[in-house]
Amino acid sequence: MSIFSNITFYGGGAWGQALAITLASVGQKSTLIVSDEVRANEINNHFSRKFPQNPLHSFIQASTNSNEILKRSDLVFITTESKRVLKVLEEVSLFSSNGTDVVVTSKGFASKDGKTFSQIAYDQFPNIKLSILTGPTFADEVAKKLPAAAIIANKNINDAQSICKLFHNSNLRLYPNDDPLGASISGAVKNIIAIGAGIIQGLGLGDNARAALITRGLSETSELIKNAGGNFSTVFGLAGIGDMSLTCSGPHSRNMAYGISFVKNKSKKNKLDLVEGLNAIDSAIFLAQSLNIEMPIVNAINDILTKKADINEVIKNLLTRPITNEF
Repeated sequence: MSIFSNITFYGGGAWGQALAITLASVGQKSTLIVSDEVRANEINNHFSRKFPQNPLHSFIQASTNSNEILKRSDLVFITTESKRVLKVLEEVSLFSSNGTDVVVTSKGFASKDGKTFSQIAYDQFPNIKLSILTGPTFADEVAKKLPAAAIIANKNINDAQSICKLFHNSNLRLYPNDDPLGASISGAVKNIIAIGAGIIQGLGLGDNARAALITRGLSETSELIKNAGGNFSTVFGLAGIGDMSLTCSGPHSRNMAYGISFVKNKSKKNKLDLVEGLNAIDSAIFLAQSLNIEMPIVNAINDILTKKADINEVIKNLLTRPITNEF
């Protein structure tokens, strides 16, 4: 029996709906907070623009009245893009009861100086219990009830376990994790590396180069996590290697698709707000500099995106860096 009786998804996009569909499959009701009445009416009539081929379960409802929904919620999933998360956290903190569980599913940094959502929540919103849901999950596959795995990260492992149990026996297997800092950094940096993987594919540099990028990208992520105070081993689980390998696997990933289109001079056609790697890159570089560590791949991707250097020159500089031990 779940300890949660009023589950809310703040954000009615693909990921919020996919998670609601997953919970409905194991008998859990939920409400999606959406921004307009048209979409609310569609969802309440079991129609999804995101997944039109499958009628939504009657356990899934929608509303535009965020204040009233939040007042009675004991578990809130924030499924917006990362740029909106802090504003939503403020609203949740204001209207929710003390001790409400909140799960951030957005993968990015909370601020330009590299703070994560969990760090800011602990400092600014002490009345909520914040967890991070992250891992290798494409929303459309989860909505189709295809098997997937991810983690719930919370310093209090018991809180993480309670949320994991909600999804037990569904297609989405969740593992509890006690390193929200490492989980958040992994989720943010992998989007940057995925843009790099797209650049490699767009240039036709081959699978060897993409594998090297992923592996060294994981190394940079691990170093950043360790120096920021997280558990470096988090990068070797679902939040790190799992999510990075998926996001760098093909244009199904928005970030990788952006990298491909960038080198083909078609990047303006992308919805840039949804390319989370673009939102994360300045924060990652700032955090690395403040911790006095090197992130040559992240810096190289930034140089290419900002056109500080020619792509061929950037690649040459990476290959001619001084030889160091792998670990």
